[in-house]
Amino acid sequence: MSPSGRTLYEVLGLLPGASAAEIKSAYRKAARQTHPDHGGDSERFDRVAGAYRVLSDPVRKAAYDRQLGSAGSAPARSSTARTGRAAGEAAAPGAAAGRTAAADLDLPPVFVPDFSPQNPPLIPLTMAGQQIHGAPRRPGFFSRLGSTGSRFDAENLTIALLDRELLDEYPAARLVNGLHIPDAGPRGGNLDVGHVLLGGYRMAVLGSLMAAPGNYRWDGRHLLHRGREVSTLRLADAVRTMQARFPTCNVAGWLVLHSPNGNPFEPIIDYPPTLSRSAPATLHTANPGGLVRELRRFFAEGPTPNTVQLPVLGPLIDASAR
Repeated sequence: MSPSGRTLYEVLGLLPGASAAEIKSAYRKAARQTHPDHGGDSERFDRVAGAYRVLSDPVRKAAYDRQLGSAGSAPARSSTARTGRAAGEAAAPGAAAGRTAAADLDLPPVFVPDFSPQNPPLIPLTMAGQQIHGAPRRPGFFSRLGSTGSRFDAENLTIALLDRELLDEYPAARLVNGLHIPDAGPRGGNLDVGHVLLGGYRMAVLGSLMAAPGNYRWDGRHLLHRGREVSTLRLADAVRTMQARFPTCNVAGWLVLHSPNGNPFEPIIDYPPTLSRSAPATLHTANPGGLVRELRRFFAEGPTPNTVQLPVLGPLIDASAR
């Protein structure tokens, strides 16, 4: 039973004997309702994640069912306490010790769902443990003569930046590059997404461009340079598509502008006074000097940032360039 006296099935709104498909469906619904990023409660979300960790694992589910059916509430409570610490409450010891949210980024990864020799991981261990997957999509000859070539160069700079400045101190982060995905929005077609950074229950969708000299202006939807609008690489469409495909994640997008001279604090990006840079938003722009700082804050403020969601990571890798 859960700390509130409910069984793990009741935490997900199910009856004992629910099928694997019913458990997965109930988890997705409960996660959306309780996710702190969507107005839910972090403690309830942790209980939902802990329940799913047990009930999605056939071996642990069978053991829990035996205890639930044969020994009454006391053994079930003991089982839940153990699995809660292993699953949905990984950040609690750090919080009790006075750790900040940002400090939780350096915790060892916790893989969801858990795996064992009897219950193999959803993706190979070597792949699950790897922090960088895929590579930028190399443009053809004619594309290299235009802006696509600069996009390819910028994507390589973004990968190097995140590898150097973020991944070492955030072991649970997984960076997937060169994704090609169907657009779930009304425009249809396919989307070429430069990068997706997955950490805990948050996802950052990143686009990269080399920036022409001069200042830029961002109003929350449009990026302007010398009075002309600059392509945002359909990032808004990519964010909507990823949010629809992975509803348990909080998805946001960043357009990264790299200066040809290598200065991480160029270009300068101006914001109108009415635009609050601290307010929640689904799309942002940043130079390299601001990107890592904003990503650290984004992931640190999410629940259990040291979680690696294997059901999300697998499809992302499948969509990356081969």
